[in-house]
Amino acid sequence: MARIIFELAGFFLLPFLSYAAFLIWQERHPRAARAILKARALQIQSLIGLVLVVLALIAFALTDEHRTGGYAPAVFRDGRLIPGRIE
Repeated sequence: MARIIFELAGFFLLPFLSYAAFLIWQERHPRAARAILKARALQIQSLIGLVLVVLALIAFALTDEHRTGGYAPAVFRDGRLIPGRIE
């Protein structure tokens, strides 16, 4: 679950990181570019990030292995751990 959260956070932060890379490529320091960072640019980046997250969630849902049945948790039997499984 944590892997999915980190991947989705990466998709959301991708437009911001690419904009920072663009500013560096333009030979401007991102902290010195506060005049360039307008509210409109941040709104557009946030919207693009949210669209990427939604697309990633749809892709995860379509490519996920569909499991049926109930989950049998891990148990100790005769001193051995039997891992959990889906029955």
